[in-house]
Amino acid sequence: YTQTFGEIEMKYTAFGDKDVSHMEFDANDDVIGKYAMWYPSELGNRDEKYPVVIFANGTGSTSATYKSFMEHLASWGFIAVGNDDKNTRTGVSAEATLEFLMQINEDMGSIFYHKIDLDNIGIGGHSQGAVAAFNTVTNQKHGFMIKALYAASATSSYHTGVMADQWEYNVTKITIPTFLTAGTGYWDAGTAMTKEQVNDEESNVVQGICPLWSLQENYTSLPDTIDKVMARKKNTDHGDSYKQFDGYMTAWFMYYLQNDQEAGAAFAENGELSANALYQDVQTTIH
Repeated sequence: YTQTFGEIEMKYTAFGDKDVSHMEFDANDDVIGKYAMWYPSELGNRDEKYPVVIFANGTGSTSATYKSFMEHLASWGFIAVGNDDKNTRTGVSAEATLEFLMQINEDMGSIFYHKIDLDNIGIGGHSQGAVAAFNTVTNQKHGFMIKALYAASATSSYHTGVMADQWEYNVTKITIPTFLTAGTGYWDAGTAMTKEQVNDEESNVVQGICPLWSLQENYTSLPDTIDKVMARKKNTDHGDSYKQFDGYMTAWFMYYLQNDQEAGAAFAENGELSANALYQDVQTTIH
């Protein structure tokens, strides 16, 4: 499904070498619904811990929306976890998911007993879910435990300002490596060139969900002291953006949560991502 070009991108877009199992747990919460976990099948037979990626849903989506995405992460050695919250923006359901992981990690009757590497947790999100990722690490009780962040097509500050109702976020408070992505298609990019332009379809002024100005605003607002990367994939629109970045997203978490140096090379200044013909508007700050 995902078009690839670079060798690193191609490697991490493919499935990893681990068989994947799936398990679901009732969250006892009408909003969250359930916790859905994909994990390496070997987990039950090995005495080792596995890093975690929590993924926050876009508007109206559930864990089932990202099934293939989560299976892919699990094949690379992660415990990938989602839930069925369809309005994730505050990060409350992601916080509840993290607390659930902490709980089952101490449950002697669980297959996950002491198998969850709570020192290597990442969070990702798509659209409203990317807003949730920002707000989880900056506003939630256990946000400090998260070590790497991935945001696909994060809703722009134009839209979060218009909608208000706990949509706002502040990326200046983020202190962990952060990867910002979006597509160049109409729904993501729109036609507006600045935040100040107001939606006016008669004049062909459309504020996309995550236009270039928004990526640049967030990238610039992130502290220069952290590792940060932004990129847009050509011929990709909002609904497909998280799928089209799957390889580099996986490489991001492989580098920061599994210390995979080959994966990290993709994000170096003048590295593979910067030279990849399928992408544009790439900026990197890697220390």
